[in-house]
Amino acid sequence: MTEILSRAEQRGILAICALNKLEKKRQIDKSIKIGRLTIRFNWRSSKCLWGRFGGGWQWALGFEASKRTLLLNCLVFSLMISRRKHDS
Repeated sequence: MTEILSRAEQRGILAICALNKLEKKRQIDKSIKIGRLTIRFNWRSSKCLWGRFGGGWQWALGFEASKRTLLLNCLVFSLMISRRKHDS
């Protein structure tokens, strides 16, 4: 089977993962529950190796929505609002 990533790319990813473990966490991840709603606030420092939003992204503005979840990206932090199913 053909390798998707070269050995150098694999070593690079492993090195970044190792550095993430060594690096002091610079993030805030808080959530609160109000009835069926869960509101989650997430902020990461721009010095995070994978970026504030993961995948190297430092800035994000916009929203994503599904049936029960709304994700708001507000340039440097994100808010996720989700609603649990009503218990029958």
